[in-house]
Amino acid sequence: MQDPYAIQPFQTTLKAAIALPGSKSITNRALILAALAEGKTTLQGALFSRDTKLMLKALQALGFECQQDPLNQEIHIHGKGGQIPAKEANIHVGNAGTAARFLTAFLALAKGGCYHLDGDEAMRERPMQGLIDALTQLQAAEFEFHGQPGHFPFTLKAKGYPTGESNVDARSSSQILSALLMAAPADGNAVTLNCPSVRPFYVAITQSVREAFGATTLNSSTAGQYSLAPVRYQSPGAYPIEPDLSAASYFLALSLLHGGRLQIAQLPEFPIQGDAQFKEILAHHGLTVTAEGGHWEVHCSAPTQIARDHREIDFNSISDTFLTYAAIAPLLGASIRITGIGHTRLQETDRIAGMANELSKLGQLVKEEPDALTIWPKPNELRARAMRAINNGTLLSIDTYEDHRFAMSFAILGSFDLLENGQAWLAINDPGCCGKTFPNFFEVLERVRQQSA
Repeated sequence: MQDPYAIQPFQTTLKAAIALPGSKSITNRALILAALAEGKTTLQGALFSRDTKLMLKALQALGFECQQDPLNQEIHIHGKGGQIPAKEANIHVGNAGTAARFLTAFLALAKGGCYHLDGDEAMRERPMQGLIDALTQLQAAEFEFHGQPGHFPFTLKAKGYPTGESNVDARSSSQILSALLMAAPADGNAVTLNCPSVRPFYVAITQSVREAFGATTLNSSTAGQYSLAPVRYQSPGAYPIEPDLSAASYFLALSLLHGGRLQIAQLPEFPIQGDAQFKEILAHHGLTVTAEGGHWEVHCSAPTQIARDHREIDFNSISDTFLTYAAIAPLLGASIRITGIGHTRLQETDRIAGMANELSKLGQLVKEEPDALTIWPKPNELRARAMRAINNGTLLSIDTYEDHRFAMSFAILGSFDLLENGQAWLAINDPGCCGKTFPNFFEVLERVRQQSA
């Protein structure tokens, strides 16, 4: 665990340009589909982080040829046309939910295969039951649990996907449905999945990546029934990975707080990631984002006027960004109620409880509910606590719970010149947790500060 990282406040408006890492969600989907496809695929702009490296390590353990080129942000994968070479393997997924769910459904394709899967202690608590139940109902796999039933670690005995139908409970994570949408039709049989309750934006990402690898458009009824025709995935040759729009949320918030202009490279006008909607939430406070020539221009003309009246926002569809908004709530002038986030209690950590705890440490008034969080800003109390900490020879500090989004969200709050003297007042404990999705986040943040100075 690294030493705490003190955030240096910005004292000027922004005047900078950045490039974001590739999307973890898209990279890990593309890795699975490239392995399933016929032919060699080059993933361009791929993310190299702990979660994607764990996926790559698993694919290599399963016999897939993968070449990594971090300098050029490329991964080259030789697909096996729906076959998994290794019939036995030990797979460790860390705390990567995408790797855990996508690989479990993927491995069920290997008829007669026997695989041992495990993860970090935190991963052993994360929900897998909906996927396990669906695979069992489809008769695609059998499971032997070596700890808590329905959780890692377990042994998976693969049986392949016959023609069939299954009810899929993906309320805890849309990755459960996405895993099945990618793997189930690759066995040459028609499969029907009934999944009436799922967050749509990540499923839309899955649909888009499937189509890039030769699948037809998914047919789904209003009741959430997905009819999957058999598919033989084909390599597109090269597949570009969009920059991570969850990561973009931090720099959108940074622009809101400081004003000026920030350019974010290689972002299309209409990205496939639902987290693009976060810019609409900040538009309420005066942020403008325009798409020009393959990049975004981000601008806030009056950061001193971003405070607004009480508002209630449903973050269900873009819940990865709720932490970004909650962390800057002390500066937004009025109370906010964030709803639709109950499922985030089952992610890297209990994100509602963690956010409530950290904001309370900063002197904010917080009400925690099973599915929501209400925050009443107390900027004067925040300032008083920061001054007391400095007078005692320390800084206010944020615990990150081994969760990258706590580190990055509160770093944006810490960038605000709270004491109006350019002095650091907030530190992030265990900044290395950002390696999950954005290994050089703090370097990029500091580069923006220096470019703008």
